[in-house]
Amino acid sequence: MKPVASYGIVNADTSGPGAFLRAAKWYWDELTDMFAAAGFTSVMIPLVPNTENVSRNGAPICTASIRTRFGSPAGYLDYLNDKGIENVEAVSVSAQAMYNSLFETGLTMDKYADGFYQYAVDAAQALKELKGSTLVISPTPGAGFLKQEFGDDEGKILKFQDEMAACVNRIGEKCRELGINAVVRNEFWTTMAGDLVDAFIEKLDKNLISYTPDPAHLYIVNTDYKVYMKKYANQLQVAYFTDSKFKDEANVRATISPEFPQDGENQRVYWDLGYGDIDFNGLYKTLKEAGFDGPVILESKYSLDIPKGILRLRTFWNRLEKEYTKGRDK
Repeated sequence: MKPVASYGIVNADTSGPGAFLRAAKWYWDELTDMFAAAGFTSVMIPLVPNTENVSRNGAPICTASIRTRFGSPAGYLDYLNDKGIENVEAVSVSAQAMYNSLFETGLTMDKYADGFYQYAVDAAQALKELKGSTLVISPTPGAGFLKQEFGDDEGKILKFQDEMAACVNRIGEKCRELGINAVVRNEFWTTMAGDLVDAFIEKLDKNLISYTPDPAHLYIVNTDYKVYMKKYANQLQVAYFTDSKFKDEANVRATISPEFPQDGENQRVYWDLGYGDIDFNGLYKTLKEAGFDGPVILESKYSLDIPKGILRLRTFWNRLEKEYTKGRDK
């Protein structure tokens, strides 16, 4: 299996401490050096839609900023190669990230699916230049945001889900043309939370789209992530490793601030890999038994200490491989 370090370790979306640093190219230059120094040769980038504000900063988190700073995705790949990173193995697109950008783009909900398709195709074309293999798709905004749009009208929400499923299939067709994989993943705060993901998957063309379970997001809503990994292990194109100790006992998934809970005793949702409650030894064994030998995205989402978090990613992976080998030798 191939460990892939996710740039999702940085929260590039909020105005919290260090926000101005995260918009600086030198910050990401240093971050890239750190990933390479920790022994990672592949990275994953969560891409947001191109908007005027995001495109003009130095963070390589949208295709426009990559083209502005490096000329093209191929130019960015040359830059990464020079630093010791061989490729961008995967990029992700998020329906929530696109929803967050609506105030800048002026896109209306009746054109949402078409806008998402264009955003995803742009990301997929960049990924091809970055020598990557997989486009990861988060296909619906948060449940709380959809309630803002549609109220309690379940019919409108289901219609929107159908439109997004059709959109994902269109994205899958384009990815097949480009020779890359298209996969969907779940988050605990969307309309695909927990076992609700099954109904959405049924709407997808299995020849075009696969599913990758996100263990932390399943755990958060009390869905057995081990069962889901075993269920889908034989069709995986990419595996996701995420960690958490958070349980959504206050139904924060239905709010407009699900990743930053305002109520309850536990207000930290994501943990660095190996510091939460996920059984990664069991997940690693499941992947091995299924014959999976593809990329594993290591995402310590929104780490509180980025340099330490990067080193923890490497330590986590080294220990995981060592424990599996030790278990096989017994």
